[in-house]
Amino acid sequence: MALAQLAHRYVFGLKGDIRDTVNYLDEQSIIYPVGSNCVIYNVDQRSQKFIVGSEKSQYTSAIAVSTNRRYVAIAERGEKPTIGIYDIHSLKRKKLLTLPECTSNEYVSMAFSSDSKYLITQSGKPDWTLTYWTWEKSKPLASVRTTNQHNAIIHK
Repeated sequence: MALAQLAHRYVFGLKGDIRDTVNYLDEQSIIYPVGSNCVIYNVDQRSQKFIVGSEKSQYTSAIAVSTNRRYVAIAERGEKPTIGIYDIHSLKRKKLLTLPECTSNEYVSMAFSSDSKYLITQSGKPDWTLTYWTWEKSKPLASVRTTNQHNAIIHK
């Protein structure tokens, strides 16, 4: 007996407590997170496409669109946070970035460089690590903890 599979058709909602929640991909399309998924909404056609989060993801914690509008970085909160780099046109994941030594369970902010070759990420508490990636090689080039020594409150 064949098993039935569920597929996304339309998703409602918006995760409004993350930075840069809604991003333009082009003049007709926007991308925004809903739970552990990201929705690409075409305003003219009133249609949605989906980038589905991993099974271990709790939710999308940050999103960034490359300056050349070819890629989107999606950070997923979980026991070990991950960043997926997706091709916007094919919706296929190109790279998966992880830092084994990261003690945080999420990334709170990300941005691509002006040439779209590098990605900078900020992890959340307790380590608050700023990491500079050459994402095409899935390799961190530099990393620094951005917390203060007295553990004062840090505002995102």
